Amino acid sequence: MKEEREKLIAYFREMQGLEESTRDYYKKVSLDRDFDDQEVKDTFERISEDEQKHADIIGRVIVLIENNV
Repeated sequence: MKEEREKLIAYFREMQGLEESTRDYYKKVSLDRDFDDQEVKDTFERISEDEQKHADIIGRVIVLIENNV
């Protein structure tokens, strides 16, 4: 059971890392000075915030697994 739990946690940590990496990319685009269109920049900023929310949710799932499985 412990081995399965650790695999599950590793899987969710990988997912969280992907969300954070994607968040960072979208944030970088939103701050790019080469983009003149503020609407595009604002859209990428909102998307980066959504990716952070996804990472936070996954973090809560990890805590649930750690404490209950």
